[in-house]
Amino acid sequence: MITYWPDYCHAFRCKGSECLHTCCAGWVIGIDADSLKRFEKDPEVSGKISDGCFVLKEDGRCPFLRDDNLCEMIIRHGEDYLCDICREHPRFYNEFGDHTEAGIGLVCEEACRLVLGSDHDFELVSDDSKKMELPDYVKAVFAKDRPLTERLHDISAGKRAASAIRAGIFDGMEVLDAKWSTLLKKILDEPVSEADEDAVINANEREFANFAAYLLYRYKGAGRFAAEACYLLADLVAKGCGLAEVARVFSCEVEYSDINIDEALETFA
Repeated sequence: MITYWPDYCHAFRCKGSECLHTCCAGWVIGIDADSLKRFEKDPEVSGKISDGCFVLKEDGRCPFLRDDNLCEMIIRHGEDYLCDICREHPRFYNEFGDHTEAGIGLVCEEACRLVLGSDHDFELVSDDSKKMELPDYVKAVFAKDRPLTERLHDISAGKRAASAIRAGIFDGMEVLDAKWSTLLKKILDEPVSEADEDAVINANEREFANFAAYLLYRYKGAGRFAAEACYLLADLVAKGCGLAEVARVFSCEVEYSDINIDEALETFA
């Protein structure tokens, strides 16, 4: 089966100890069956596993995450020794019969930098350099004939929630980090006008187009969801937040909770 990736994915490299938001803390780290069998034969590893997961330290960090934010397991055995989730994160894979569409998730700050910072409309390229045409719903957001705000209007079929209502919907979902609720409260306390949202989006058109295209690609043309996510980020940027950081936090809270992403896709269908 051929796997296609947005072309920016091939530049992805884990930042390791330089990462400000390590993926090796604050998450349950489930171990796949093959790796679990291998780890059970390694007393240095097996003693730090319970119920198929690594036993996190009291501060929520992986037991193999050193104080310098490097992985003890990689240092001792190399990346191939890792379990699937550690080796693959933040990559995602969507299978479609004869091919797989893969990418990198914005929950990772380096992935976020590559996705939002891309200076061109991405191409889908396989590992052996075969190209696949972008779906029409992704092409639509990259069209240059009109402002991005008009393109977002089209992909959402003209539907657009008021900022406070939108923030309230996301605030009502499962909370993984209290920081997210604090950010949303800024909007709930003082809603943002559509005009201000549009001004933020048009001032950062490339980043927002990349963000919308990422969501459309990952969630198979979920236009209303992609547009509302853009408006939500625009609200937070209007409140003084950094675009890349709120995109990362949005991904953490919405995309990396099965409950939240299902609710968001259903609500903004």
